[in-house]
Amino acid sequence: MTKPDMKEIKAIVDWVNATENIRELSLKVGEVDLFISKNRERNAASSSAPVAPVAPAPAAAPAPEAAPVAAPAPAAPAAPAPAAAPAPQPAAAASAASDEPAADEVVIKAPMVGVFYASPQPGSPAFVSVGDTVAEDTVLGIVEVMKLMNNIEAKVSGEIVKILVENEQAVQFGQPLMIIKQS
Repeated sequence: MTKPDMKEIKAIVDWVNATENIRELSLKVGEVDLFISKNRERNAASSSAPVAPVAPAPAAAPAPEAAPVAAPAPAAPAAPAPAAAPAPQPAAAASAASDEPAADEVVIKAPMVGVFYASPQPGSPAFVSVGDTVAEDTVLGIVEVMKLMNNIEAKVSGEIVKILVENEQAVQFGQPLMIIKQS
């Protein structure tokens, strides 16, 4: 049985949190059961909303609650995991603050939560590099969400000035990926 890595689990959790129309998600991958519920939406809704989730919850909740608590619990209390998660965000924020784009530059942002891939497959060259000239339909990279690959296109013509993310890095919705100087 395969186990998903923490990047995949984090991407799924972030995607569910960013998606407004998903209230609950139950997912089993190998030996890992993942159950996510947005309790605040259930509590904010009228009495009819809690009734619907109550029926599926007893059937699905006992098994998934045991596995996710067991799997993420070691990662959450560990010092490296909390230190690793906040570190990229402040670094990205500091980088973005010090590198304000010029008037003729466009920031390409992640359209969704997922994992960014700079190349079409492992070992192959990156889609683009700093200094490359791109057209509006040029693929800059891929954001993977739950094994679905989504091409990120330039949408503008110009030159790649800066690449702000690493290959296989988890990205958030709206996170700057690249800066393109328009031509």
